[in-house]
Amino acid sequence: MSDLEAFSVEQAAQLLTQQLDLTPLASRASHHVIENEESAKWALSMNLQAKKIRKQLKEKRLSIIRPHFNFQKALNKIAKEYEVQLEGIEEHLKTQLVKYLQGSDAKGMSVNEGKLIRVKKWVWELEQKDLVPREYLSLDPYKIDEAVKQGVRNIPGIKIAEQEDINFRIKNSSSSLDSCE
Repeated sequence: MSDLEAFSVEQAAQLLTQQLDLTPLASRASHHVIENEESAKWALSMNLQAKKIRKQLKEKRLSIIRPHFNFQKALNKIAKEYEVQLEGIEEHLKTQLVKYLQGSDAKGMSVNEGKLIRVKKWVWELEQKDLVPREYLSLDPYKIDEAVKQGVRNIPGIKIAEQEDINFRIKNSSSSLDSCE
């Protein structure tokens, strides 16, 4: 196989096993005792051989995984482009639906793909930082959100208001991508 071909795990393991028999080197190194300059030079030689083999192993590993990595990178790029497009579609249509529903008393809508439900939630924004009580001074959004969820509606320096939003619920999980499995 060339370096550009994709390997299975079994093929990669077999290739590495054939090319890297570390048993003799490991055996000699584990029993080696340095007693003089000659045995020190021999230890140095084995150390450098191990380093060289480790470098070759790294290069071989990278040549094996490179096609998989390149494939993953290319696929992630394609998927990200679709994701950005789909997020744009969702956001545009949500904005249009919010505008449409503003003049309506409808609580929601249903279609074959799912339903839209109008919900109200409390949101906040900072108005005057110097009026905010010490317990909220860090403007920890989590603390303020939790306080609002618990029913706090008046925090000096922070405007709390009810805002209408919509949630989407999908009926089933099947999609046109299921055929790719």
